[in-house]
Amino acid sequence: MSVLDPNALSGRRVLITGASGGIGRVTARSLAAAGATVLANYHSDRASVADALQGVPAERAVLLPGDLSTPDAARALWRAADIDAPIDVLVLNAATMPETPIDGSDDEWDAGWELAMQVNVISAGALLREAVRGFAARGSGTAIVLSSWAAEQGSRIRDVGAYAASKAAIRNLAQTFARAYARSGVTIHVIAPGVVRAGMGIAGKDEAAQAAIAEGLAMGRYVEAEEIADVITFLSANGCPSLTGATVDINGASYIR
Repeated sequence: MSVLDPNALSGRRVLITGASGGIGRVTARSLAAAGATVLANYHSDRASVADALQGVPAERAVLLPGDLSTPDAARALWRAADIDAPIDVLVLNAATMPETPIDGSDDEWDAGWELAMQVNVISAGALLREAVRGFAARGSGTAIVLSSWAAEQGSRIRDVGAYAASKAAIRNLAQTFARAYARSGVTIHVIAPGVVRAGMGIAGKDEAAQAAIAEGLAMGRYVEAEEIADVITFLSANGCPSLTGATVDINGASYIR
């Protein structure tokens, strides 16, 4: 159930990266349901994004191909999204979680680190920088950065250390920007989900494996993607500007700070 009325984001243009993923699809639908014009970025799976925004008027559902493999690609994505009218909200959702096995080969370790840092930090940071500078020039704008509970406590999976480190890095950059632009009308929020029943949270896991993971969580269940989407939609409305710089933990009390 949406936490916002159908007009909460009316007139706002929201760019969300990784809209073809589990959280991304649900969030794109939630933003559109709240009245936003959704610019949904995807890497290759256009069909998933089109399905997520099915029924949304064409003028409020813009599908934008593009990856975050290089900073230039990230900047090009921002220019493509911002060309017709200014973007009001950026949701940095796209991410990759390559394995960086401690006992693997040096090549595998290096390749995993390079990919995680490139996509999750360098390119995401370049896109965030473009957004923040544009927001500051206009005197308004909101960025929402998806981090992870792994960024707060280290990953519980030993061979995805690069992912955890990258999520800590992008969180820190978001916090730095939030402080630097606090008087410029720019609000920046970080969301740190726990184990989500979508996308990377369930990839490659059968029902028995998912049940075992859920049993180890405080609430005995996964975080639902809809819960993440509702928080993103709420933050997109910028109803509490003083929340800028904060990290919102959504992990069902499995990690409490």
